[in-house]
Amino acid sequence: MNREKEKGQVMLMSVLLISSAVLGAATLAGLLVLFQLRQTADAEASARAVFAADAGMERALFEVYRNNHCTDGGAAPIKSIELGSQGEFVTGNNSEYLVQFYDDCTVARSGGRSGRAARAFILFMEGIESFGNQFDE
Repeated sequence: MNREKEKGQVMLMSVLLISSAVLGAATLAGLLVLFQLRQTADAEASARAVFAADAGMERALFEVYRNNHCTDGGAAPIKSIELGSQGEFVTGNNSEYLVQFYDDCTVARSGGRSGRAARAFILFMEGIESFGNQFDE
């Protein structure tokens, strides 16, 4: 009679062990799917952040070579959204950029942000004028 109880306990332990293994595998598969979905969403935000940083670089070039931003008494940071000012460039889809100038406006750094993603570019302006008269009107 003791042997039959032991067989039942072994069977119960086997079922519990197999069930826990299946539950663990299902949890792991669910986490992998969740990470893949999150990575897909982050890729979109990352692309938007890259485009926002690129827009900041374009804005930096425009401000330096068309609006004489660095010769008008300094180089203040340029933001994509400045409340109260007119004619400011506003990026869409919750994206924004910030441009900062260094070394007497010979270096510009543009950081773009969208969601949780942030990307940055740096632009060295020395020698840009030598690229085929692209700033002549």
